[in-house]
Amino acid sequence: MSERPMLADNTANTKRRALLAVLGAIPLGATATATPSIAASPLAVAIARRYRVEPSAVERVVALAGKYFPADPTLLLAIVGVESSWRPWAVGQAGEVGLCQVRPDLHGASATALADPNVNLRTAGQVLRKCLSRARGDVAGAVARYNGRGAPAEEYAARVLTEREILVAMLEGWTF
Repeated sequence: MSERPMLADNTANTKRRALLAVLGAIPLGATATATPSIAASPLAVAIARRYRVEPSAVERVVALAGKYFPADPTLLLAIVGVESSWRPWAVGQAGEVGLCQVRPDLHGASATALADPNVNLRTAGQVLRKCLSRARGDVAGAVARYNGRGAPAEEYAARVLTEREILVAMLEGWTF
């Protein structure tokens, strides 16, 4: 009797599992067109136009960011823009999942759960608060920690902070 070979737990398998989990979390009855929100905020409309996503979905994420990271929701929204371009089904190279590209193996939620924007932003908010604490309030340092270490993390932090400035300008009435 021959045994099936065991697959090594490598990055490709992690990515595959994360993608399958995200696809499994998408409701089967989802329609291609959603009804636009009548009362969408100007910020949500601007973000939706910039990233070509539905304003009502942006409204939901904006509300979640305010709920899970009330200290600076625009910072969490900037992470969403940089990490996933507002695509909740995004899967990263190391198995990161969802809007904020949270790693299931590091942060205690399954890949399927992280496909839900509510769980994803709650977990990302917790991680970002811990990063801020470790960085002793230094926002740039905290955002770099959110991503990793070294020069690539610092470049990532610069992109996120630039995105945050754009979001703040959108809030103040500027258009991009």
